[in-house]
Amino acid sequence: MSTQAVSFVAAALVASLLATPASAGPSPKDRLEATKLVAEAKRLLGKGELKKALAKLRRADELAPQVLVKVELGKVETDLGNYVGGLDAFDAALRVKTANPQEKRAQADAKKLGDSLRGRTPRLSVEIFRPEASKVTLLLDGEDVEPGEHRMNPGKHEVVARAAGYQDFTKAVRLDEGDATSVSVSMTPLGGEEVASSSGGSVPRWAAWTTWGLSAAAVGVGAGFGIMAIQTTNQVLVDYGCENGKCPASAAGDLDIAKLNGNVSTAAFAVGGVGVVTATVLSVLAFGKSPDAESGDAAEARLEVKPLVGPGFLGMTGSF
Repeated sequence: MSTQAVSFVAAALVASLLATPASAGPSPKDRLEATKLVAEAKRLLGKGELKKALAKLRRADELAPQVLVKVELGKVETDLGNYVGGLDAFDAALRVKTANPQEKRAQADAKKLGDSLRGRTPRLSVEIFRPEASKVTLLLDGEDVEPGEHRMNPGKHEVVARAAGYQDFTKAVRLDEGDATSVSVSMTPLGGEEVASSSGGSVPRWAAWTTWGLSAAAVGVGAGFGIMAIQTTNQVLVDYGCENGKCPASAAGDLDIAKLNGNVSTAAFAVGGVGVVTATVLSVLAFGKSPDAESGDAAEARLEVKPLVGPGFLGMTGSF
């Protein structure tokens, strides 16, 4: 920015501040102080001391907000590489309601400069896949942010995600002018175990162990009643002198008891078989790798288990 241009801008800023009516908000003392700060910023800009000039302009804008001051703020922020700050200043200038012709022209400049800067400002999108976003504290360059798209200044940036029960996720990103980059956050559970969530997902290990226990109990009941059915049938054959599978009518009651024991045995084995299948599936989900940790053909693998249940026997077949 040339010295002549700086002088013209500063003169316009000072004139605008001095002409502001008292009803606009800032007190006469604040307007006078803001005018002095703008004059000091003018001298600093003429010497190329942009950071010091920026501090003066920011303070002037706090004391007596003006369109011209905001536009100048946007220009200096942009020159210092703070594209996000420049956009904020230009947008703030456009939000001011004014009928002043000079400020109207300044707003037209703010619109043009803002549109140009918006296309040069990098964008960074952050998506959270694991765990659910509500459990994650997301930091962008040390500041709390929400998942989604963020305007960033050119340069290096750091994305950090933290969640209870998971290892911290950290990723460094470098952005150049006009870049549009995305970062996907998938956090690793502490100890390599998946953490169960209320919305579903991985299975806790206790569920697998409990199902195995219940399945074993059902199989035990089936075996017990099966043995009773066999013993009762053999005893009837001896007691009633049955030959070639034929027994007298008087043996009907005891045979019914033997059949009942057999039916209970078959039902218990069926329940146990279903339990074994369920326990196997739960074990794979609880102790195996999570789907998003797999890649290639392994990620497409599926579990298929079929029970084989019948009177006096139990088994299963399947593929992984």
